[in-house]
Amino acid sequence: MIVNIFYRIFAKGTCFFSKSPLLCIQQVKLIILMSVVHFTILEEIMKRFTLMTLVALLMMAFAATAGAAPLENCSAKIGSFDILLDYSGSMMMKHKTDDMMKFAMARKALLRVNERIPMLTYTGSLHTFAKNAEIVPPQPYNKDAIRQGINSLKETYEVFNRLTPMGDGIAHWSNTRYNAMAAPAAVILVTDGEGNRGMDALAAAQAAVAAKPDLVFHIISVADTAAGQKTLDSIAALKPGKSVNTRAIELIASDAAVDKFVRDVFCGGKLVLRSVQFALGSAEITRQSAAILDEVASMLRQNNSMVQIDGHTCAIGSDQSNQVLSDRRAASVKAYLAKKGVPATSINTRGYGESMPKFDNSTDEGRRLNRRAEIDFR
Repeated sequence: MIVNIFYRIFAKGTCFFSKSPLLCIQQVKLIILMSVVHFTILEEIMKRFTLMTLVALLMMAFAATAGAAPLENCSAKIGSFDILLDYSGSMMMKHKTDDMMKFAMARKALLRVNERIPMLTYTGSLHTFAKNAEIVPPQPYNKDAIRQGINSLKETYEVFNRLTPMGDGIAHWSNTRYNAMAAPAAVILVTDGEGNRGMDALAAAQAAVAAKPDLVFHIISVADTAAGQKTLDSIAALKPGKSVNTRAIELIASDAAVDKFVRDVFCGGKLVLRSVQFALGSAEITRQSAAILDEVASMLRQNNSMVQIDGHTCAIGSDQSNQVLSDRRAASVKAYLAKKGVPATSINTRGYGESMPKFDNSTDEGRRLNRRAEIDFR
């Protein structure tokens, strides 16, 4: 600011062109005042700019973390899982339609899935076939260990003489690892479905399931031939309604696809519908509850397992009247879900009256929350 004042006084000749010393002094005062005002305005602008920049950065950070929010209402439906990754020569070739190396697709899809797997009580591991290698040994699920294991695998290597014994790989890990996995067990098979050496892949998967009936194969496909995809579809069909069969490109392109895959493979147990509330003495489904039940129906239509609906009440009223009311509430939820396409034959109901409160019945809010329904599906 001082340099600017001297520049305007001397370099621009403010006083040299003035014949009156008094006028010169007045001009100098005016220049100093204008410079101070300009500096103050500039300082305020910089403050505002800095504040807006900080707000923008905070908003960007919040948006980034909001996208990684953990899956809600997820409890472990498996005891253990293994990622079995095809590391054969065919995986180092470019996908015929998706314009990426197949192994690069597999790696990217797995990294996205791993980031969304809830930190629950199951064990996790990572193995490859062609060649058979233990990348991450069985251990309580460790997101960082799985990520590091995936990233440790090279995306390029010599393709020559790296055949694809997929069946042999499945049989090897079934005999050495899968039979000892905590039940229920899940194997996430990531491959292009090609097999040109050794045991038939479908026969190996059938033998693995026969040896361990709780074992389910889930598929992440990078297949680019009809034969490869047919093999993977056949393996998934060993456990219809339980096996998840998806494509790596879908997991790469869609966060929703990743969340659906993770929920279908890892999440089960009890879904507590705390926001499905009932008015005092009523079993009628409210508009707010209907919106939530629509989402639940969409989820259950993709799950062929049996469903248990439990009705509950608050402590107002007699034991007998509350028992009847809780039965009606469970039946009301069942009727609504059946109307939305969930098979009625797969839904069981039971009322517990006021015998199983989860909230404090001595408060209005606690009683409101106890007027609830719970759904248990596996």
